[in-house]
Amino acid sequence: MPIYAFSGNDDLRKHEALDAEIAKWESSEDGSPVRETHFGEELNAAAVAESYQTPDLFAPRKSLVLKNFDKVNAAGQKLLEAAFQSENPQAAVFLTLEKFDGRSTFAKSLTKANRLFEFKLPYDNKIPAWLMERAQQRYGRKLGMPEARLLQDIVGNETSDLDHELEKLDTFLPKGQAISLESITDVVSPLKVHVFFEFQKAAGMKNPRDFLPAMRNLLDNGNEGFLAVLRLFSHFLTLTRIRAMLDEGASEQAIEEACKLNHFIHVVKERYLDQARTRSLPRWKQLLARLARLEWEMKQGRYSHRFEVEMAMAGVALA
Repeated sequence: MPIYAFSGNDDLRKHEALDAEIAKWESSEDGSPVRETHFGEELNAAAVAESYQTPDLFAPRKSLVLKNFDKVNAAGQKLLEAAFQSENPQAAVFLTLEKFDGRSTFAKSLTKANRLFEFKLPYDNKIPAWLMERAQQRYGRKLGMPEARLLQDIVGNETSDLDHELEKLDTFLPKGQAISLESITDVVSPLKVHVFFEFQKAAGMKNPRDFLPAMRNLLDNGNEGFLAVLRLFSHFLTLTRIRAMLDEGASEQAIEEACKLNHFIHVVKERYLDQARTRSLPRWKQLLARLARLEWEMKQGRYSHRFEVEMAMAGVALA
């Protein structure tokens, strides 16, 4: 009797792996198996255990899919783990959860059998490369690094959200056409695009009149304070690079190529070069250090109220 467990916070890859493994098992023998799906928050452990131990009257095999297994209470988990120890060649169990206690006997047995699969979200700096690969492999679309970074800036780091936007782009763009910066701003949640650029432009131009409503608009549109700080750091890092090149006498074209800027969007419309000129290079470096400190403080839980987050961000963005 096989048991498979899929853990981690990357829900997209986790559930794709789950679906693939279920399909593989269900097609491994003749006859269509029946499938039961249960959710941890409302799972009746005793009923699931009985179902596992009881053959189905209308199907030769059975798939038991238990989603959010880590949400099952401790007693329920213990009952099910005990039930799954008995052999039942006509049933397979598939678990999904965010985190597994690797020290448990149950987890160790799954690891030993090579049936525990973990899927973690890529690190922030790995997201663009993941997007480029995903666009090519799943949708047959070319996606460049500047386009991938813009998509990440707008949507965030959740792979399921990013893939949803790739799917939208694939639906609306002509077959085989590469994904451009312009197509992203046209198709990918236009409101989010506007909110994002409005926020970073107000900070870059050091405009107190526009910054506070822009920041609140960004936070109101589902962006957590921590993610807003990360976005501000990323934008200020780009402006720091631009300022350094301006001080060296670099041409506009050289800056665009080095910083992977789109001339119309970033230079003409959003005025990145003008934003970079609002502070000296030493000042930009100071602000990056302050944002890094703010990020660390937020990870420590120092800012428990949104008002405190707003004041801390304004203190850096308008300096």
